[in-house]
Amino acid sequence: MTQLSAPSFDPVARRTVSAEIRQRLADAIHTGQLAPGTPLPAERVLCLEFGVARTSVREAIQGLVIAGYLERRGNRSVVAEHLPQVNFAGDDRKALVTQLFEVRQVIEPAIVEMATRRATDEERALIFEIASRVTRDLEEFREIDRQFHTALARACGNPLLNEVHAKALSSLFGSGDFASLLYAEVNRTEVLDIIKTSTDAHQAIADALLKGHTRKAVAAVVAHLDDVERRMVERLL
Repeated sequence: MTQLSAPSFDPVARRTVSAEIRQRLADAIHTGQLAPGTPLPAERVLCLEFGVARTSVREAIQGLVIAGYLERRGNRSVVAEHLPQVNFAGDDRKALVTQLFEVRQVIEPAIVEMATRRATDEERALIFEIASRVTRDLEEFREIDRQFHTALARACGNPLLNEVHAKALSSLFGSGDFASLLYAEVNRTEVLDIIKTSTDAHQAIADALLKGHTRKAVAAVVAHLDDVERRMVERLL
């Protein structure tokens, strides 16, 4: 078996230090740089790589332990063998859609509000670039949609909120019931309209975020989620 080299991390230079460290470590876990069962580098090593005090590293590690990403084994922190999951269930397709959009309505306005205030110039540029992509192809749009909302969540500056949102989004995009509504031939015309209105909504959200207009960004994301949920529940067969 090939031995994976330990990842290295750039120094932290923005936002809450412990929160940024948690995000960096969580990203390394999700991308496989830190595989399940892998011991976390020693605190002193992380302090040197991140360029921070040990207190910030310890706070970040404790947050990941509480969230279920790391486990304590003796004096070492190890990546959990089974990462935490958020499960959603519904009795029918549209009940599931409603449940998932209710979760998003609770989470995403807060995410956008924080992202408008906290996002870096690079994150704002990425969000704007993703929102500028236009397509009528459903598969391509679903990937754009996932990337857009994921980029917003990453820019909010709260890695634990980002993770809860990621689980909800994964449940939505991974749902066979959700996909069956989108790909049914009888729904094709309505789905194309959803793609168009969602693309317009993404651009409105991104424009407000780029300009730092918090209220407009929040209002745009609320209207976007309301519109998509209404169309899927009331108009798709």
